[in-house]
Order: sequence, then structure tokens, then C-alpha cells
Amino acid sequence: MDTEEIKKYLNLIRLSDTFFPLGSFAMSQGMEELVSEKIINKGRLNSVINLYLEKIWKSFDLKIFMMAYNRFKENDINGLVELDNLCYASKLAEENRSTLTRMGKGLLSALKLKEGTIAQKYKNMVMDRSTPGTYPVTMAAVAFDFNLAELGAISLIYVNMMEVTASLVRMGFIDYIDAQEILDGAIQKITIEEDTADLNQSFPAVDVYSMRHETNPSRMFIS
Repeated sequence: MDTEEIKKYLNLIRLSDTFFPLGSFAMSQGMEELVSEKIINKGRLNSVINLYLEKIWKSFDLKIFMMAYNRFKENDINGLVELDNLCYASKLAEENRSTLTRMGKGLLSALKLKEGTIAQKYKNMVMDRSTPGTYPVTMAAVAFDFNLAELGAISLIYVNMMEVTASLVRMGFIDYIDAQEILDGAIQKITIEEDTADLNQSFPAVDVYSMRHETNPSRMFIS
């Protein structure tokens, strides 16, 4: 493994680490409301996490990342803005939209991108509020700028899995050992595909309970 490859994997780990200032520790992606209203129990957790994985992260967020990465390679800034707005508008609950942009702006704010590149131009547009700065698209910008290529997809999936699972631990619903078992089960089912056809997301319960969560006076998480 040469020096550049080592740097690539270290950056991948850094971007995925819970220490990285994304603000994801304050988000549960609707899981808090599912728990507080007793919609799920421990016996159903693996299947619920798998629904997040198959119906949101892989079928939508991951494909948005892949499409955005291709637009960075093509130097297509207009296509990126269009895709960014599509990603933002496709999240029905306000909490989910704000989560995407909080994480996206947190990601870009913590990193210095190369001057004069399309990634830096996109970052400037996000900071100027000319485009939403959704997390899948900002991750594609960083993956392009840091030469991570499709490895950025791994970080995207991992951060989402950790966000939901860590929220369950912080709520006291599961312990750290349970969390590792859930993550191990999810990891076994992950496949990273470059196919961007059939962009879709369908997990209505997450949308419904995310909307209910917005009015929950005793919530711990912002989503």
C-alpha cells in the first residue's frame, strides 16, 4: 500500500468517525419517535434497520451520491444544483430535510477543499445558500476532492447506520453489545452498487413519525 492509498483510507476513517463534527450525534432519523410511541421493540430492530438500509439509504441516498459524484467528474455544476434540490425536496418531513443540510454543511465547514475546483465552487454555493447542501451531495464533493472515488459511499452508509444505532444506545433502548450485533447484521447485507436507475425511497413510517417527532415536547434528538 503506497502513501497516497494510506492517506485515502485514513481520510475515509476520519470522515466516518463519530468525532468528526457533522452533528449527527443529535439526530435519530425518526427512531426516537418510533421508540417513544412503542412502535418497535428489540425483536424487530434488525428488520427495522434493514428497512432503513434498503428503502432509504441504498435506494435513495446512496444513488444520489453516485449521481452527484458523476456530475463532479463531468464538471456539471448545474446538474449538481438540480440534484441537490431534488434530494432536499424528496424528504417529506422538515426534520429529515434539515438533518440532510445540517450534516452537509457540517461536512463542508470542517474541511478545506482544493481551490479552483468544482468541489470548491459547489462548497461556496452551499455557504452562500445558492444550493441546499444535502449530505449525499456534499459527501460526493468531498469524495471527489479527496480522491476517495466511490469509497465515499462506504462513509455515507456507515454514518447513517451509526446515527440511528447510536441514538438507540443513548435512549437506553439497547446497550453497546446490542448495537454491535445490529451493525454486524446490517454490514453483512450491504452491497454498494453503481447503478443509479430506479431512484426511490419508501419507508412511510419514518416520514410519519418524523413529522410527529417535530411536536414532541420531550424529545432528546433534533430528528
